[in-house]
Order: sequence, then structure tokens, then C-alpha cells
Amino acid sequence: MRKILYITILLLLSTSTLNAQQIGMYSDFMRNIFFYSPAYVGSQEALVVSAGYRSQWVGFDDAPADFNINLLGSVKNQGKIGYGVGIYNQNSGLMNTTGIRLNYAHHFNLSKNIKLGLGIQPGYFQYRIRLYDAVTADEGDDVFSGNINSTNAFDINMGFNIYSDRFFVMASAQRILGKMIKFTNFNSQLQFHFNAIAGYNFEFEKQKIKLQPNILFKYTEPVPLQVSPMVTVKYDDKYDLSLMYRHDDAIGIIAGYTWKKRLTVAYGYDISINRIKKYNSGSHEVLISFIINNKKPTLEELDDSLNNSILDEYND
Repeated sequence: MRKILYITILLLLSTSTLNAQQIGMYSDFMRNIFFYSPAYVGSQEALVVSAGYRSQWVGFDDAPADFNINLLGSVKNQGKIGYGVGIYNQNSGLMNTTGIRLNYAHHFNLSKNIKLGLGIQPGYFQYRIRLYDAVTADEGDDVFSGNINSTNAFDINMGFNIYSDRFFVMASAQRILGKMIKFTNFNSQLQFHFNAIAGYNFEFEKQKIKLQPNILFKYTEPVPLQVSPMVTVKYDDKYDLSLMYRHDDAIGIIAGYTWKKRLTVAYGYDISINRIKKYNSGSHEVLISFIINNKKPTLEELDDSLNNSILDEYND
């Protein structure tokens, strides 16, 4: 009995959990856009720190939950260089994933108003299966007691971003290396993911209103193509309200407030519209971001600052 249960759990983990939950999902994908494409990094005129949390399918035991914290910035050097680092943690059932991502992007002028960003994002991840949390027929089953399977993996994401003040089109490939991760009792393949996001910005200056339709496409085998349109209305660059739809999965609403163009707080709630809607009370998202500096330093300014610091220490 224990052997059968053990094998069943491993099969479920290897096929369903790892394939469907290898990369987290955010309804507020515009505020988590760097999560989907490294080419976005550096397109902002600021040094930004952010943190986000998503609790999915509230009511399910051990439902997916994601946390991330990121630092993003840019410098000028014959164009614009974007950089960043992100740390995230994901729990889904018995699976826990912790990882760190480094971001680098270079931005070029295609014309006076249109730019191209090319980005790369190497990442290192640890996958852990907590078998001691498994619910078994025999309490204290020694097969599961104290049992943790863990493994590490390295992978790369790449993407491009064509953008202006009015529109953007970006695409990215994630898990490019598609490595096989090896646990003690089974192996699982890291699945290739493809993302594409596009959006447009309509401005009504007299009314201080911006209307921003956006759409996200996600694809990974064997899951069908997922399409997520979203419409955002912003007022006075302070208040925003978004409506989103994820095909055959969920609908949601997102509200945000920005204080003095520096501190942004946003909350999102979505409900399932598929077969599991009867068994959960929705999903929640929270994001906080802060602009530390909205002026991009040049490499020369960074060098001057470093030299001045050295001289000050020497004079002291």
C-alpha cells in the first residue's frame, strides 16, 4: 500500500505539478512584466525595487503561492543598459521552488521615437519535494517521515521588446535549456515557455485619463495556448483600475494607487470560471513598488562618483 501511494505521488509531481507550475502566474502581468521578459529591464527611467505576492485558489490545501522581490535599474552607455536581480519563492502542493534571476538588457534607437530592447536572464533554481507533508493512510508512515527530495538547476530566458511612448510589443523564451532535473526517485524535464505581450497607451490629457489595453499570450507544452486580455484606466497618474480575463480560467479586477509618482500599491482579485470554481474562493495578489531614483546615471557619472568617494576617504 505504501509503495503504491509513494509511486502515485511521484507520478503526480513529475507530470502535473512540474509541468503546470514551473513558472508562476500573475493576473497583474503589466506590473510583473519583467517576470515575463528580461528585455523590459531598463526601459524605465528609474531605479525601482518591488515585491509581489500571489495566493492562488484560496480554499485548496497547499494551493500555489508565489513571492518575489526585485531590483531594476538602468545606465546610459552608447544607448541604454538595463540591469536587475530578482529572488522568488513558489509553493505548489508538496513542491517548493526557490530561485534567483539576473537581468541584463541593451536598448537601441530604431528611430526617433521607437526603441528596441534585447534581454537575457540567467537563473539558478532549487526544487524541493516535501514528502513529509504528504497525507497518508498510515499515520507516521516511515516512507514519508523526514523525507525531502531536492535538486538544483540552471537555465536561461531571452527576449526582445519594441516600444515607444505609445505602444510596445515584446516576446520571450523561458527555460531555453530545457534541462532534465533529477530527484532521488524520478526525473522531470523543465518545459520550454513562450510569452508575448502587446499594449497601447491612449491619452486624454484634458481629462487626465489614460486608457491602456494589453494582451498576454503564454504557451508551454502540453498546456494549450493561454490568452489574457486586460484593460486599464488611469486617472491623474495616481489611480488605476484594471479588468482582466484569462481564457477558460479566470476573470479579475486590479486596483492601484501611486503616491507622488514614487510609491505604488496594487491589489488584485480573480475568480475561477472553469471546473474548479466550486472548490475555491478566488486568488489574491498584492504588489508594492518604490522608485528610488528616477534619473538614470551615466557610466561616466558612476565613475566620477566612485572616484570622488575614494578621494574623500583618502583625504580623511
